[in-house]
Amino acid sequence: MPRQSRRDRRRRPQAGVGPPRAAGAAHSPLRVPAAIAVVVATCIAYAPALRAPLELDDVRSIATNASIRTLWPPSVPLHPPPGEAVSGRPVANLSLALNYAVNELLGIDQREDPDGPHKAVGFHLGNILLHLLSGALLFGIVRRTLRHGRIGSEWVAMAEPAAGVVTLLWLLHPIQSEAVNYLVQRTELLVSACYLGTLYASIRAWDARGQRTRFAWFGASAVTCLLGMGSKEVMISAPLVVMLYDRAFRRTSWRELLGARDGRPWFYLVLVATSAWLISLVLTGARASTVGFHLGITWPQYLYSQAWAIARYIQLAFWPSHLTFDYGQDPIHGPRGIPGLLLLAVFGLATVVAWTRANRWGSFAFLGAWFFLILGPSSSFVPIRTEIAAERRFYLPLISILVLAVAGTEWLRRRALAEFHVRHWWHAAATADRRWAIGTIGVLLAAATFQRSATYADAETLWRDTVAKAPDNPRAYDNLAAVLVRREPPRYAEAESLLRRAIALDSAYMPAWPNLALIVGRQGRLSDARQLLERALTINPDYVLAVKRLGILLVEMGQSVRAIPYLERVAGAFPDDECLVALGHAYLATGRLGDAATAFGRALALNPDRADAMTVVGGILTEQGRGADALPYLEGAIAHGARDPGNYILAGRAMLLAQRPSDAERYLAEAVRLGPADPEAVARLGIAKAALGKGDEARALFQRALTLRPDYEPARRGLAGLERR
Repeated sequence: MPRQSRRDRRRRPQAGVGPPRAAGAAHSPLRVPAAIAVVVATCIAYAPALRAPLELDDVRSIATNASIRTLWPPSVPLHPPPGEAVSGRPVANLSLALNYAVNELLGIDQREDPDGPHKAVGFHLGNILLHLLSGALLFGIVRRTLRHGRIGSEWVAMAEPAAGVVTLLWLLHPIQSEAVNYLVQRTELLVSACYLGTLYASIRAWDARGQRTRFAWFGASAVTCLLGMGSKEVMISAPLVVMLYDRAFRRTSWRELLGARDGRPWFYLVLVATSAWLISLVLTGARASTVGFHLGITWPQYLYSQAWAIARYIQLAFWPSHLTFDYGQDPIHGPRGIPGLLLLAVFGLATVVAWTRANRWGSFAFLGAWFFLILGPSSSFVPIRTEIAAERRFYLPLISILVLAVAGTEWLRRRALAEFHVRHWWHAAATADRRWAIGTIGVLLAAATFQRSATYADAETLWRDTVAKAPDNPRAYDNLAAVLVRREPPRYAEAESLLRRAIALDSAYMPAWPNLALIVGRQGRLSDARQLLERALTINPDYVLAVKRLGILLVEMGQSVRAIPYLERVAGAFPDDECLVALGHAYLATGRLGDAATAFGRALALNPDRADAMTVVGGILTEQGRGADALPYLEGAIAHGARDPGNYILAGRAMLLAQRPSDAERYLAEAVRLGPADPEAVARLGIAKAALGKGDEARALFQRALTLRPDYEPARRGLAGLERR
């Protein structure tokens, strides 16, 4: 440990006394306007994506995620569905549920519709607010670290402006656009806010002026850490990062750190204990289908690919060009990963060496540890099969790069000013007001992020951009095709071409096969669609989507007996409402009414908004003479948009069975209005009129029905009944 002069020891702050402040720092006249300017710039930069539609995992984790549609009981949102981006991340799922509830209060229609941009505005605002919260926490961490004086007295006076510059760059950097604009990355934003909040509260405990306040900050840090453990797996390193921060910036040895009697060693144990929740969530296997060594990619392949990916993130940090939404699943081959391996080896070795001299190089050691520990869970050797790279993974590690860049720039500026032989023009430039330079950089970053956010605003633009930047990624072609199919009118020919391109790139990319079959089937080529699905199942017999689509296609082709085994297989292991509705129709076609009602009931349990399932269940109950039981389903179907004459006829029949002729008259009158040439609607309305004693009106309706269809037996019976009266 370097010797300190008596003056240095006197100047060093005591724990619990509070950090020293630079003269005049508390009264900076630019603090509030600057903060407002940064917030406004951030909101403007991400504003174009406010109405962006749902993409990729957004659909299943938000639009069709029934667990976020209620806040009570809490057990519902705290148990997200398996196999999704929110699986094993209950706090993130609860956050989405809170957002959903706020959207409902605002009257936003949130029924499933991936292309309904207005439905996602509330979620986008939530992501931006979390991004700003993390920026505020980052500012507080950097400012308090520099004010403490451990790094050097020359940084104390610069604590606030340096923290402001780092925060400005971090908030507005275009590489952050994926984490903010891709809605399901609420997981990344939430865990990052918790990560920074845990460290910030820990620092506040150091600077607290009383024991009660210190322990209150300990508690806030522990609770925040626990919430982070339920948000995303990267939080596992937060307790260690807190200890490393304390060693780097507050204590001169590990013995001093762990042997302190201020309650801090117990605080570390509490932080570590919070990881038990995360471990239990991982052990449930919620992410076993996407993370692990059993998914077809070896750990050396993944590690080599991550070396390439991290080098790319660093490149984008300094020159954010060619940002890419989806890098695909294929590992990196050839020499492309070698520069990244060398870079990481040098940075890792430098970090280790810095920790051996922590009293002198503690700040660099901590920044290196921050970089590697946060990237570790997603970007080391444990394969994540769904994505070989993702720019959102650099959301927090970017801080290390920015802090080093800001510190290095300031060091170079000081060296230039200290050199007596510096030319006059360079001296003037180096001593000029830095606000203009910083403001210019901020404007450039905001403009780049604004442009990138505009790319997210339109699904076709986003996926065309992805295809252009990752032309070997079959998933990009697949998703672009899906967007084109949803256009009005659907662009089937171009979508089919894109999917065939995806299959040509990688025939083992399974989603392209059933999607291509779906498009081919919609063009009336059902036999070709069946052949595509059967071929897909020869490649992977267990691919659930192909099994389900083949079952659904066979129902459409009138081959319900052949369809049932496929659909039962999916419904037994991976049930969803689409599969269950198709299975219900197959049961109906084969006369298995009880099994059909059960299948449709299960579909409604998964998706209460399925009007077609409500209609069929209501129809079955009506045919069984159970009008009162049928009414909730039929009224629900109409309320959810199924307003065709057939539904009003069924509802009218159920009303008559339930001895509610006045209501039946109202529903059947609407059926006649919608289908004036439908003899059943006209005759059923006549039956309702007759039940209400309106004989003349009933007679006219029965005669009208017979005019429409002379052999329509219900109308003849109705007339005969009136004559007997």
